[in-house]
Amino acid sequence: MAAIGPLRIGNAKKVDLRFVNVAQVVDLIYAEMLQTPYVIEPDVLADQRVVSFRFDRAAGNVRDGLADFLESLGFGVTAKNGVDYVFKRKEQKEADAEPRDVFVYAPKYRSADYLSRLVQPLFTGQFTTNRAIVTPAGDRSKGDAPPSSAAALVDQSSDTMVFYGTGKEIAILKKILPQVDLQQGEVAIRAWVYEVSTENDKSSGFQLAASILGGRLGISLGAGTVDANANALRIKSGALDLAIAALDADSRFHVVTSPNLRVASGKHGRLNVGQSVPVVGSVSYPGASGQAIQSVTYEDAGVIFDVAPKVKGSVTDADVTVEISDFQKTNTGVNNSPTKNTRKFETSMSLEDGEIIVTGGLSSSKDSYSRSGLAFLPSFMDGRSWNGLRSDIVLVLQVTKI
Repeated sequence: MAAIGPLRIGNAKKVDLRFVNVAQVVDLIYAEMLQTPYVIEPDVLADQRVVSFRFDRAAGNVRDGLADFLESLGFGVTAKNGVDYVFKRKEQKEADAEPRDVFVYAPKYRSADYLSRLVQPLFTGQFTTNRAIVTPAGDRSKGDAPPSSAAALVDQSSDTMVFYGTGKEIAILKKILPQVDLQQGEVAIRAWVYEVSTENDKSSGFQLAASILGGRLGISLGAGTVDANANALRIKSGALDLAIAALDADSRFHVVTSPNLRVASGKHGRLNVGQSVPVVGSVSYPGASGQAIQSVTYEDAGVIFDVAPKVKGSVTDADVTVEISDFQKTNTGVNNSPTKNTRKFETSMSLEDGEIIVTGGLSSSKDSYSRSGLAFLPSFMDGRSWNGLRSDIVLVLQVTKI
């Protein structure tokens, strides 16, 4: 679709073309702005690359702007006897006519999708894994799609890279691939998820953990060990067993889960202890009879621990999600579907190799009030008691490179 800015017939002030081919740009510029005789070479007319072109007379000379634009695409303009000729440059024709070949590469460590997407901007040749519609790696088609279908336009997943290009490009590709097709790092992840329960105490679970570890391990909480803004405590790797023993010894700390995982860089490690509960989904009416069809989906509930590490030199970035959830009967008018109670903790952090981090969050509180007394006595003589129950989630995490 072409969009043209304000024009004065025969003497356009500006032009704004979007998503058109080169010949259409040239035709409009000469017809509306330059108004000189021109000839477009067949090679230029045959070029189907889609471009956008915007120019304002106030920015400079139209002819110079058009010449620079065409030169960037491998074309040129020359004037003979008052006529402008738009042609494809000789060096561009030679480049287009250079023999092409096929190069097949079987990746050793990385996926073909990742490698082709990484190096594709460096080449004019084609990779068979890439299509007209770019999608994230997880959303790519896992199987072969019919060439005539819409799915064939979407990026494909492949275990082999096939490249079609010139000999120079293939030589460069052979040099680059061994440098980027490197083994992904792996990490060992040890984690403890605690539920901390306190009564009538305004301290959070993290503050209690920091106090316990400070007294047991001799950590100076005022010397920069605790990041108050990030709600995190960092401990040296050798103190992990002592830290866990100190928290386990306190009756207020209850271990919810303690996963021990080995995860490749860029992948997800997931632990789910619980159940998958059927939940009522959408309602559809596929036929003329009007009979409704109710869909059912399954949702996980229980204790869910998910971590996605990314190894970067001396540090590891980790995205961690902790979810504690359960289902209960719904009493809000949708009785056919249960209600999911969820406490979810998400964080992203960077850790040195073997470093331990203690962090907390997800505070919840519940207050209870009770009254007792004899019926024949005045109410002001009754006994009254108030109890506040606070619950927090504390995470202890260590990531070690393998």
